[in-house]
Amino acid sequence: MRRVPVVARLRRILAISSVLAVPFWITAASAAGFALREYSLQAASNAFAGASAQSDSSSFLAYNPASGAGVAGFDAQFTLNAIYPTSDATYSLATTSANTAAGGRNTPDDFILDAYEPGLSMRMRLDDRWTAGFAVTVPWGLGTRYNRTWAGRYYAVESKLLTVNANPSLAYAVTDQLTIAAGLQAQYAKGTLSNALDFGTIGLVNSIPRAAPGTQDGFVEFNATDWAFGYNLGLMWKPIDELAIGASYRSALDHSLRGDVDFTLDTAGIGAALAGATGGAFVDTSGRANLHLPAISSLGLSWKAAPDLTILAELGYTQWSSFRDLRVSFSNPVQPDSIQTYDWKDAWLISGGVKYDVSPGWTIRTGVAVDETPTRDSTRDPRIPDATRTWMSFGISHELTPHTSIELGYSRLAFPKEPIALSASTPGNEVRGNLIGQTDADADMISIQIIAR
Repeated sequence: MRRVPVVARLRRILAISSVLAVPFWITAASAAGFALREYSLQAASNAFAGASAQSDSSSFLAYNPASGAGVAGFDAQFTLNAIYPTSDATYSLATTSANTAAGGRNTPDDFILDAYEPGLSMRMRLDDRWTAGFAVTVPWGLGTRYNRTWAGRYYAVESKLLTVNANPSLAYAVTDQLTIAAGLQAQYAKGTLSNALDFGTIGLVNSIPRAAPGTQDGFVEFNATDWAFGYNLGLMWKPIDELAIGASYRSALDHSLRGDVDFTLDTAGIGAALAGATGGAFVDTSGRANLHLPAISSLGLSWKAAPDLTILAELGYTQWSSFRDLRVSFSNPVQPDSIQTYDWKDAWLISGGVKYDVSPGWTIRTGVAVDETPTRDSTRDPRIPDATRTWMSFGISHELTPHTSIELGYSRLAFPKEPIALSASTPGNEVRGNLIGQTDADADMISIQIIAR
């Protein structure tokens, strides 16, 4: 009896998503590190407070697959987040590894790219105990771009990471109070890394005539893709009608990104001389980079303190300490690996918020969160100039019809200034030089979400 309305609603939300998801490949990290958390506008409007303990809509599936048990028959949602960061940096020292001035602009700005992130999910009741869910999210992303001639060009020019995660799940109500769930992650990743090459310094070290550090730059770009698979687990416990406690775990994923490496040599001929002297270095080849994406654990609470007021809280833990370095290995046997050390630490998110039902059909949400950065002062770099951020969020939802709701939200992300202190003496940085300064950034996020039931 439900087949016709379910199919009709599914077609409506897929039509909406196919139009709005066009720009989804433009990504930038908005959670700590290069994680993205804003799968649901409802969760983002509360600064993720209670995201693991709510089941109001299918959008909470990405935080806890056990939220699938909250559906009566069928529902689906589409979310689109527009993130507009501002960024600037000032570098007091930028030298080649030969200790000559690197040259170029030492005050870059607007290097963190705008981002447009979609989220799509749906869930369906199978019987009194079982429900099925499906979520498509963009859980990891990175987008920074600098001018090719800026002072820190040997460390970074362009850095992009896009992931798309498909997550089917099943939830089972063990009792009326306890639900458990499990899901499969199938994740596509696409990345780009590029930077300038100081052929002048490399040539000087290798006794190439006329080599001049910092003035004979080449360029390298690596584009790669991969699929990886993992799982997620969740439970939802409601000891009383007014209280829900949710816990979830999303497994780590290991990507082996493979693709093409393109070298551009300098016009002075130093790179060509090095290629000849080494028997074929700095020529186009293929490459591989292993990317370990960390496991995430979450614990959430939702307490209905009054008929129209719900208090929310969330604690999240991301195991970023598994992200030790980023190494690109080349198929060309005479091309040495490119290594960038990160040595990140595990990080916490803590948030609190409220949901208030203003009147029938109207609900407002707000919340504050502190999202700890996993970066260290000694290894923070221009590719990922991360900092602990404070989320301040607000959202409003309205039921347009008994079967359709629309929600709008806004979040302000505030970052403190953070230092960058990179040394040519650090393993992997031997030809990148010295770079000392500080970065500053903040961001505004505007979101829209449509829910169909």
